[in-house]
Amino acid sequence: MLHNNRPKIKVPLEPIDTIIEATTAALLLALWIYVIITYVSLPETIPTHFNHKGEVDGTGSKNIIWFLLGMTTVITVGMHILTKFPHIHNYMVNITEENAEHNYRLSSRMLRYVNLLTLLLLAYVCYAMMQKALGSDAFTGTAMTYIIIVYAVVMPIVLIVFMLKNQKAPK
Repeated sequence: MLHNNRPKIKVPLEPIDTIIEATTAALLLALWIYVIITYVSLPETIPTHFNHKGEVDGTGSKNIIWFLLGMTTVITVGMHILTKFPHIHNYMVNITEENAEHNYRLSSRMLRYVNLLTLLLLAYVCYAMMQKALGSDAFTGTAMTYIIIVYAVVMPIVLIVFMLKNQKAPK
C-alpha cells in the first residue's frame, strides 16, 4: 500500500514514551560501557553458542562481542528512527486526519516497547557470553532459557495489547 496520502504529523511524546526511550538509551549506553571495560579481561576464545541447558557448544574469537554489540546498536537505533516516521508503518485501518494521531502514537509506542524488549534480550545474551567467558555461570544455563521463553511470551502479549487498543481507535 502506498503511504503518500497519509497525514504526516508530529505526534508529541507522552511521559511513558520518554521513559521508554530514556531507558532504552541508558541500557544501550550501559552495555557499551560494560563491553569496553570488560573486553580486555576476556580470554581470546569465548563461548558463542549455548545449548538449551546453558552448556557451551560453540566458541569463537572474543571479537564476536563487537559484532554482537554493533548489531544490537544498529537494531536499536534503527527501530528508534522508525518511531519517528509512523506514517510509513503498516496499519490494519485506513489512516485519516481524524485517526492519524491515535494510530501513530500507538504504533510508535509499540515499536518503542519492542525495541526495549529486543535490546534487553540482546544485552542479556552479550552479558551472559562475557560472564561465561570470565568463568561465571550466574547468567547462563536455565536462566537464559527462561529469559528467552519469557521474551517469546511477552512479545506477542505486547503486540496483542496494542492491536486491541487499536481496535478502539477512532475510525
